[in-house]
Amino acid sequence: MVDKDKEKKSIERTLRLFFDGVDKLDSDSLKKALHPFHQSFNMTQNGLCRMPMPAWDKFFEQVKNDPDHAFNKKSKKKILSIDVTGTAASAKAELAFSDAVYTDYYNLLKVGDDWYIMNTTYHTRMLKQKS
Repeated sequence: MVDKDKEKKSIERTLRLFFDGVDKLDSDSLKKALHPFHQSFNMTQNGLCRMPMPAWDKFFEQVKNDPDHAFNKKSKKKILSIDVTGTAASAKAELAFSDAVYTDYYNLLKVGDDWYIMNTTYHTRMLKQKS
């Protein structure tokens, strides 16, 4: 029998590792939370955007060189929900920055004893227009 409360706490730890990687702009920290097969998806003005796990290094380098990027601002991160069934789970979180709010939906799998984010879909809501 699966102890859902124990599994939810383990998933929360995985999500906090992800948040830590975002805060530090450190893809090595992200690798503790994201499975090597991980991909992120979102819709932009140009259509569907897909970012596989290896692209995080380049993305963080671009962000570090753009002081106006939302990821360079202080943020509040909140886990909104976690749903677990056996070795599969989904979670929803909100990452609120000064100029944008990201609503993330994570699909996770338990691999061995650890939970990994397998994919992320997200929506970005801009709070201020860049001038």
